[in-house]
Amino acid sequence: MIEYVIRLKRKSKNIFQDKWVWKMAWRDGRHNFSRLFLFMAALVTGIAAVVAISSLNYSLQDELDRNAKELLGADLVINGNKKFDTAWTNLLAKAKVSVAKDADMASMVMFMNTGNSRLVKVTGLEGDFPFYGELITKPFNAYAQVRKGGYLMLDESLATQYEVSSGDSIKVGSKKFIVAGVVSKIPGGGALTSTLAPAVYVSLNDLDSTGLIQYGSRVGYSLFVKTKSDKETSDLLEKVKPLAKRLGNSYETVERRKESLGESFRSVYRFFSLLAFIALILGCIGVASSVHIYAREKRDEVAMLRCIGSSGWQAFNIFFIQVFVLGIIGSLIGAFLGVAIHQVIPLVFKDYLPGNIQFYVSWRAIAEGTLIGAIVSVLFTILPLVSVRFVPPLTVLRADFIPGRIFSKTRLVAIVLIILFPILAAAYQTRSFVAGGLFSAGIAAALGCLVLVASALLFLVRRFFPSKASFLFRHALSNLFRPNNQTRMLMVTIGLGAFIISVLNIIQGSLLNQVEFKGNKNQSNTILFDIQPSQKEGVVKLIKENNIPLNQLVPIITCRLSELKGKSIESIQKDTTSIPDWALTREYRVTYRDSLTASEELVKGSMHHFAKGKKDSVFVTISEMMQETLRVKIGDSLVFNVQGVPVKTFISGVRKVEWPKDPPNFIFVFPKEALEQAPQIWVAATRVDDAQKAARFQRELVTSFPNVSLIDLRLVLSTVNELFEKIGLVVRFLALFSIITGLVVLAGAVINSKFVRIKENVLLRTLGARTSQILRITLIEYGYLGLFSALTALVLSLGGGWLLTKFFFEVQLAANYAELLLISAGVVVLTVLIGWMNSREVINTSPLQAIRKEG
Repeated sequence: MIEYVIRLKRKSKNIFQDKWVWKMAWRDGRHNFSRLFLFMAALVTGIAAVVAISSLNYSLQDELDRNAKELLGADLVINGNKKFDTAWTNLLAKAKVSVAKDADMASMVMFMNTGNSRLVKVTGLEGDFPFYGELITKPFNAYAQVRKGGYLMLDESLATQYEVSSGDSIKVGSKKFIVAGVVSKIPGGGALTSTLAPAVYVSLNDLDSTGLIQYGSRVGYSLFVKTKSDKETSDLLEKVKPLAKRLGNSYETVERRKESLGESFRSVYRFFSLLAFIALILGCIGVASSVHIYAREKRDEVAMLRCIGSSGWQAFNIFFIQVFVLGIIGSLIGAFLGVAIHQVIPLVFKDYLPGNIQFYVSWRAIAEGTLIGAIVSVLFTILPLVSVRFVPPLTVLRADFIPGRIFSKTRLVAIVLIILFPILAAAYQTRSFVAGGLFSAGIAAALGCLVLVASALLFLVRRFFPSKASFLFRHALSNLFRPNNQTRMLMVTIGLGAFIISVLNIIQGSLLNQVEFKGNKNQSNTILFDIQPSQKEGVVKLIKENNIPLNQLVPIITCRLSELKGKSIESIQKDTTSIPDWALTREYRVTYRDSLTASEELVKGSMHHFAKGKKDSVFVTISEMMQETLRVKIGDSLVFNVQGVPVKTFISGVRKVEWPKDPPNFIFVFPKEALEQAPQIWVAATRVDDAQKAARFQRELVTSFPNVSLIDLRLVLSTVNELFEKIGLVVRFLALFSIITGLVVLAGAVINSKFVRIKENVLLRTLGARTSQILRITLIEYGYLGLFSALTALVLSLGGGWLLTKFFFEVQLAANYAELLLISAGVVVLTVLIGWMNSREVINTSPLQAIRKEG
């Protein structure tokens, strides 16, 4: 193959030396520019999508490199779930570094101007946070007011939602605060963060005075450290590591934050770049299709050139120059269109991206897009054009003469490179050969399935189409089977984009359906937590007074693992093990009871139980996922540290838990007798369907029990739905590129077959057909094409959606058929519109004009 590539290079040199070939390419190309433009347009959308996503990736990576400290707000952050030991105070005091503190927890707050209440993240701040970046507030001195005490700030989105302004009052716990202003920007936060977990900010001293922090309250504490240099940070980190491991704290550096954010963005980038790559693959199909039709129609011209002495390679070079040059132009147009799209992204998504990202023109992305376009122009035109080399002069006298199949090394090399191209290109996009190979295999499988479904659909329609249907419908259907009409290819290219959008719609609906509260009337949608033992009876009484059901009332005990299968956690951490640290060192919240709930099923072993009077007789059950994570089996021992008291237990059974169903659910469940005397808090679950009743109940709860927090799962559902919509908007936008590419391919097929269609229309008019009838035949034909493309996408999306929901997400399929039909209708309308717009000249050409053109 290397020897052949060298020969090909020599032939390409001849292209540049042969001026006659370039002149012929120009003379022929300028008369066929409108048709070649469609070939060029097939590249534009794919290259635009690839360049837009690549530019976004480079902007994000540069932002991380440039402003990593601003995203963290400090040089080093130390985290814990309890107040910091004095060892930390002594260490940081000796290091002579600047320190700021914060503590955050979930709690209900009441907006006194409206009486509404809401679960928020209450954050107590102390010190000059942030050390890097900006804390932007309105008014600018709001944080200074908060530090004095008695004032708070809140996220701008929260203030807008509840119509709160400066001077209003908000009750946090047992204390009322005056609103000092709103937070527009804070390091590590943003509009997306405030959507998922809206926050109010008070001083750290004020947080202690609210009465919210009681036994069992889950509070996160952080120390923000500013050093004088990177070396000082490294030296301090060496002292922080052993102390953090000994005291159970975690720490985060600028490099760690940069790596974690970078990896998150790379994962998102890979996903979106692969969606953009689909549009490019469709563009490749469009390029090959357009050039294939173009080359077939040039057979007579090539035969004439061969008669006057042109070689096969000269004929090939004439048309190769045309498509290659236009391919480069199309790639450049697509690249700059991608840059334009990249500049629009801040207007829509800037609030959901970290930092102040500068969206500059990425020349690297432009160069990559142009290079990919050039490669596509070469690879996907060589294969259809290579047949031009073997057109014999005899074709001038016998138009139907087709030479025998001729072996061509060029064709073989092109096929090999075309197979390798998507694998290598996808591997470059994902930075992984494995991911690139798997994605290419997935695309090949999806395209293969689309082809099979499209072929089966066309066969069934042709086989069972009513024979007594009107002439217009029968003739429009027969047009789909016209030679070179490429109906299957068009159904695949148009249907692929619709397939992506439909599958996304099915998955989104299925996932949201898992947390909706429509089917089971007893399923809880409101959870009350942090109920102290002394408040239990009062909360139950309040629930009954509001005539709402008490579905669950369960105790919660906090504990940690100290031993696993006879080994201490410290020794397991030192050993080479596949058990993650978070599973060994996390704080577990467990419960005790003698039965299973509706969301649980015992799949192995026996129920949790306790035998009085016997040593080591506490048997617990564990959830399936945690059993796999901790690598334990039935009979293995675990020792829990329950508020300083070691409790030895054994695994008696494994439970399958449907976590979204009827919460709260637990990893470990103890027998009732084992933990009854342990320090505990309580969680209650109820169901409130009426919005007014829910608001009244929340007000009474905050007034009577300010430390008790309430999660309204309907609000969580709406928040998750909003997040899905934002992500879905991006995916649909990229999938739209695929649909547009398919429609461009359709327009190219219509224009390239225009002369054949004109001759057919002449024949129809000779037989007495009117313009209106030809118009209806055309509209019906493209209606069929759009309908069959939409049906292909719909059938495959339902099958693919079912496989993904059942075996990957493990949820029940819940498709919104109204939205799927709307997507299908949109595909049909767009197909008919594009087909009609590009067929107007064909429809309106008179028979006399057609005869004169043919002559």
